[in-house]
Amino acid sequence: MGWLERLVESGSAQRRSLAEVQQELFLDEGEREEKRSVFWPLLVLSTIIAAGGVIEDSTATVVGAMIIAPLGTPIFGAALAIAAGYRRRLLGALGFLLAGILVAIAIGAVVGRVIPERMPLALNPQITGRTSPALLDLVIALATGFAGAYGLIRRDVSSVLPGVAIAISLVPPLAVVGITAGLGSYHLAFGALLLFLSNVVAILIAGVIVFSAAGYRQEAIEHDPRLRKRAVSVVVLGVVALLIPLGFASYRIIEYDRWTTEVAQATQHWLDGTSWQLESTLVSGGTIVVTISGQGPTGSIDELRQAVRRSVPRQVEIRLVEQGGANVGV
Repeated sequence: MGWLERLVESGSAQRRSLAEVQQELFLDEGEREEKRSVFWPLLVLSTIIAAGGVIEDSTATVVGAMIIAPLGTPIFGAALAIAAGYRRRLLGALGFLLAGILVAIAIGAVVGRVIPERMPLALNPQITGRTSPALLDLVIALATGFAGAYGLIRRDVSSVLPGVAIAISLVPPLAVVGITAGLGSYHLAFGALLLFLSNVVAILIAGVIVFSAAGYRQEAIEHDPRLRKRAVSVVVLGVVALLIPLGFASYRIIEYDRWTTEVAQATQHWLDGTSWQLESTLVSGGTIVVTISGQGPTGSIDELRQAVRRSVPRQVEIRLVEQGGANVGV
């Protein structure tokens, strides 16, 4: 982490103090009413906008929701609390985050019920793209966390940057959780929730690293020497608590990436010699969906099933979709 410390020190003239960052991130301290009067209305409005954009398959609308979403505040607040060793403030930040998650999911469910579907959930790219975490999603979340935390510790970086960056990884998946759960597609809801949680954990880890490199833990101890012992336990417990779900999500993502590749290879081999071609192989809410197109006969579905199940466990659902035609399990 030496390179990060040197990077922070190189801009020490622009480094914000611990007190400044605390004032911005802890919603239950300082000007509480003013902070909450911003946080809750923006959360409600951003979730409504995101949910509507997802259902209408409108990328521009979803991006609009990203710009005003405020969930980054309690997430980075929790990261700062872990880095500095604040137990009470950590619980407060996590409390706001949990409440925000529940509110966003509830709003998504209501909007999903009110706005008619323009297309089936399983075919909506705004939903399918947010129900199956991939390794790239974790990389993006980590980069987002580093960018957001670095923006928070410096005075010369626009305050808009952290909010815009963090919203990209959080608001749309939460809206999808509410929409899909409200319409009974619980497997899609689970996939979107896993994406959201893995992104939150990755961002938290990045935030803890940046805030630690910025010297906020030492600054907190200088203000309150009692934190010296307490900080170690909070940091250790916090990091362990973050690594467990991140490890689970990473393992699941790696497994599904491997299975998806093997399914695509088996399907392509199965289609060789026919007029059919493989269009796509993707994961949607824990289901591997294989889309093919063409005309005429295909090989025996049992042959494909035997080839696929040599490497993919039977508890993993695989669907073979013919464009404009059948949808069968493999």
